[in-house]
Amino acid sequence: MTHSNGITDARLQLPFWLWPLAVIIGWLIAAASLSYAPGGRLNVLWLWWLWAGIPLLGTLVAAGAAAFGRDRPWLFRWGHKTLHWYPKPGQRWHMLIGLQSFWLLLGLGMILGFLTLLLFSDLAFGWSSTLLDGDQSPLRLLQWLAAPWAWFWSAAVPDAALLDATRYVRIDPRASGTERAGDWWPFLMASLLFYNLVPRALLAVVGVIRLRQLNAQSPGPAIRGTSQGGGARLAPVAASPLRAWDGALVINWERHQQGQPTLGGELWSDDELQLEALLAKPPSAVLWQVPANRSPVGELADLVAQVRNTGVARQGLRAIVDAQTQPERHLASWRQFAGAQQLQWVTE
Repeated sequence: MTHSNGITDARLQLPFWLWPLAVIIGWLIAAASLSYAPGGRLNVLWLWWLWAGIPLLGTLVAAGAAAFGRDRPWLFRWGHKTLHWYPKPGQRWHMLIGLQSFWLLLGLGMILGFLTLLLFSDLAFGWSSTLLDGDQSPLRLLQWLAAPWAWFWSAAVPDAALLDATRYVRIDPRASGTERAGDWWPFLMASLLFYNLVPRALLAVVGVIRLRQLNAQSPGPAIRGTSQGGGARLAPVAASPLRAWDGALVINWERHQQGQPTLGGELWSDDELQLEALLAKPPSAVLWQVPANRSPVGELADLVAQVRNTGVARQGLRAIVDAQTQPERHLASWRQFAGAQQLQWVTE
């Protein structure tokens, strides 16, 4: 598994069967949300929030996470269980492209479901409010939401007459009229397109462009880590006895040792700040101690490079073995990692 910015991980690829499933799920969401309530009207405000408002917020959150995220995603810190992986910028954008493609297909399924029900059923839309009285309506808000398509699709812009004709008041017998109850569909269709599909498509395009930029900036396919049992040839690595590292700065990665600094915690930004503090006075050498039964990750390679950039030329790697360590699997991965990062292999 590579963790460099420009190289994608095969495990980030979504399985093929998710793509048709996304269309089916979208169709079912549309069919379920267009099921009639006991009042006999489909609440157009709730439909807009479900079909357009929530997807738009999701797109904005995804864009922020891909562009500015540095720490381990919350999904990897669920409860007390953590996955020891910090996705790098290239991997964040790669995941974003895949997820946006999935949501695009789901949105396409929603449009197909909506068109199906428009064709084979008589949908009646309406709106209601407990707080707004008869002289108030969300007209200004809805017209503001319809601004992106108002200049070419006037039928999809709600007007005062439509809101007045489709307001549902439970105790008002006059609210039973349905002459214009179907005229909301262009607004909902345009909202699906402009607030659901278009932002996700734009974000996916931005992700592709950004990923290509990161690929272009990548120095090359240098291996920063290896998958377990990958069968790759071991890189040549110099061995060094532990006694030769007396006086070196010992840093533990994802393991705790009394009196020694530990990196690889919850937040990647905290690791960087802690390492900067440790290197405020550059040591003569740095010895990394890692649990042998963990897999090498690119984040450790970045920290090794950060140490090297401060002028520390001598760095070593010591894999701490335990009863679960498999030499042909775990130690082989760490030896290859040490060779790729030009680290000395430290033995007892």
